[in-house]
Amino acid sequence: MSLSTNCQSKLRLHGAAANSTPHSLLILTLPHQNSKITVYASSGIINLISSSSSSSPPPHVTKTLRTKTTKNANNESLDRVITSLCTISSRGIGCAFSDGTITTWWYNTKEDEWKEQVIVSTSQDDEMLYSITDLDGILVQDEDNKDTIVIVSGAANGVSLHTALKSENEDTSAETKVFSTLPASTVKLHPLSSSSNEILILMGTALPRFNKIGVYTLLPPSKDVKFHGYLLGHQDWITSFDILPLNDGEFKVASGSKDAKIRLWNIHAPISAGDTTTKVINNVEEGLLNEDTDEGLLDAFIEEDEDDSDDEEQHDAARLQIISSKSGEEEEEEEMMIVRNITLEALLIGHEETITSVSWRPFSSTNNTPTLMSSSMDRTILLWTSQKTQQDSEEEEEDKGVWMPMTRLGAAGGILGGSIGSSLLGFVDAAFLSECEIVGHGYGGSLHFFHSSSKEEEEGNDENKESDEEEKKGNDEMVEHWDVQSNITGHFRGVVDLDWEVLNGDYLLTVGYDQTCRLWAQVPTSSSSAEKTTWHEVGRPQVHGYDLTSITCIGYGASSSSSERKTGGEKKHRFVSGADEKLLRVFDAPSSTLRLLRSLRNEASAKDEEKEDRVERAYIPSLGLSNKAEAKEQMEEVEEIGGGGRELAEHHGKTQEEKEKEKEGNASTTSNEVSVEQQILEKNGMTNISPENDDDNILVKQTTKLPNERDLGVTSLWPEVGKLYGHYYEISCLTCSSPSSTDNDAVLVASACKARDVEHASIRLWNVNTNSCVEVLTGGHKSTVVTLSFSSDNKYLASSGKDRRLCIWQRHQKEAASPLSGGDDTQSLYKLAAAVDSAHKRIVWSVDFCPLDPTLLASGARDGAVRVWKIVSQEKEEEDDEVEVKEVYR
Repeated sequence: MSLSTNCQSKLRLHGAAANSTPHSLLILTLPHQNSKITVYASSGIINLISSSSSSSPPPHVTKTLRTKTTKNANNESLDRVITSLCTISSRGIGCAFSDGTITTWWYNTKEDEWKEQVIVSTSQDDEMLYSITDLDGILVQDEDNKDTIVIVSGAANGVSLHTALKSENEDTSAETKVFSTLPASTVKLHPLSSSSNEILILMGTALPRFNKIGVYTLLPPSKDVKFHGYLLGHQDWITSFDILPLNDGEFKVASGSKDAKIRLWNIHAPISAGDTTTKVINNVEEGLLNEDTDEGLLDAFIEEDEDDSDDEEQHDAARLQIISSKSGEEEEEEEMMIVRNITLEALLIGHEETITSVSWRPFSSTNNTPTLMSSSMDRTILLWTSQKTQQDSEEEEEDKGVWMPMTRLGAAGGILGGSIGSSLLGFVDAAFLSECEIVGHGYGGSLHFFHSSSKEEEEGNDENKESDEEEKKGNDEMVEHWDVQSNITGHFRGVVDLDWEVLNGDYLLTVGYDQTCRLWAQVPTSSSSAEKTTWHEVGRPQVHGYDLTSITCIGYGASSSSSERKTGGEKKHRFVSGADEKLLRVFDAPSSTLRLLRSLRNEASAKDEEKEDRVERAYIPSLGLSNKAEAKEQMEEVEEIGGGGRELAEHHGKTQEEKEKEKEGNASTTSNEVSVEQQILEKNGMTNISPENDDDNILVKQTTKLPNERDLGVTSLWPEVGKLYGHYYEISCLTCSSPSSTDNDAVLVASACKARDVEHASIRLWNVNTNSCVEVLTGGHKSTVVTLSFSSDNKYLASSGKDRRLCIWQRHQKEAASPLSGGDDTQSLYKLAAAVDSAHKRIVWSVDFCPLDPTLLASGARDGAVRVWKIVSQEKEEEDDEVEVKEVYR
């Protein structure tokens, strides 16, 4: 049997979180493009976001770069993760991995594609490679005017220099040299002079104590790295550097550390070695302070560096000197040497936790004031700038000023002590996309986009201008307003199951080992955009304490004959999830989620949905795993409503029956038809909201906006409405049947759990409407059932798993009474009709019935094979059909 198709596919959604490590985010400007692109690492994949935060459509991944598979000495593929990214002279991407390998990516303008060049591979030598903590690179010209890649990487075994010729067509083995044996947590490269190829190299140590900044220089094409000394002061691991070039060969260097402090260093303009008279208080020469310096000497340096003396001579003294030749060649004569003094400018204290990144703000035509951005695990991003005091203004010294945090981004949102899926837990990186745009990288893998507007853009609103005039006098030029834009989100651990909304496919639900269930839907874009819609995460229905393993959507809704049903039909928008626990959990969509989905589709509220008994939203109680159907704590962040926020939230948290009673109780006290929401708002002084449309109040407006990361983890939860008990071990898989006209429209949910014997290798069938198990199917498997699938007519149920056996369970055609109807004389719903032993050579991961042919199914296994099976049945008048399974394609 041959299969052919003319279908074409196009990527519409790439929902992947960034790695929860620093240095996994960078901003790149391609030579042929004016706009910048955001690049971030997700596991072993590089993701490119071409749209900025202020444009439409919202930021989304437009391209992915997958690195070549590496193998060890036994020819086995290695599972590696990207640990660091860097830009290489704004033309390429450097990529370091957890297995110690390094690759680069270069954009080919003619072919409009990226090409990978391997710099360091596992088969390069017999020595063990350490996971790389950080790398940085630069592109220089060699003696033959060929592009040479210079990369410095840090790891637990020291700092290494890698040099290789640039090539887009073939891999080149780099020449590697270790020039420091101290464990390094971060490195930085920067051209030191425009007249020569001299490169400044900074290295931050990761020692238990006595951490220091190593200062080196490199003069290509020479591979000899020159050591100049150490800058002391940080008391914990040094986590990040950034260098800002100024006029006349001067630089500002910012260094961040786990001690929650930032140090600003000035690299002064070069002067002749014979003309220098500056006192050097920490002139650490290689012979005086090297890798083997004893702790006693280091203690003396640290005590001196941490001295709080106000002595002016101490303040202006150089902490280190960079000595190099004027001609760019190795010279020993003093008159041929130049000196660059490094002084400490400021110590910035404002964060409460580890500094994860520092970045200088790009200069613009209207702003040339140095501004530093820092991110921290205290869940904030700070913007620092230097302000002159009155004394500094009198002295008229340009270099004087006090560095202060002028802007704070981020918030202490989420559930304190909760899982990563419900709490920000801090920023691990941040970068300037432009002068007025910032990208923050959260620990949970989310990318937060912020856009600023200058004070002049906000002058239209002058209500409080007079009252704040005196307070802001002298600082008006520094006032900025930052708005939160749409986020990039995704699972930060493996995704193990997914399912579409069962009626119209309006949204997609996914679960994974990050203990979250995520809801993805289409978001409309502007009419000028080529893509009318893009896909984004718009909800997080479940944030659990166990790894989620399976999910199935069951919300088919009621049929036309619902009034005659005994057990009642299903509500729309429901799902069942399984995790590494012994029970199944049933969830129902809240009103806020349905309102958001309707607004994205530009649809009005359906009459049947308006009558459904739904809460506004749910929350996770402290030390709990179940989402409670309450809304009393949901509006603490809505400051615009004032005192009525809590009361309004409580009203929306009530059931439909409670709302009707409340409306009847208020009817006698009101002469006109005013909604309960409007009464609450008017009582609290909010009279500017129209009572004609319920969607006009602030609460509704809050739930029709595209949610940010905090909303996703806290306010988009679905209430848990039921639990299904019966399994003895952790849940392994789930599926549900299609709706039918029999059994009072009840939908069956089939589930299986982990098992090591025949007794527990069973399949349970559930009626979710009654939260009861209606049947247990046994005798088909000897080990864990991994996958289940119902045929479109519910006649067959297929199962397979670790025992590699494919089982077909057939529904009885004639039944005395169905277990779903609750009769006394009931017989089983399904029986084992056929089985194929050793359907595959390895564990079977998936089976699925064809939606158009209920007798055709496919299976896939770890052996790499996909097989198609046909169920052949022979009809009998008084008995169930005889079933046989035949393989038709492999």
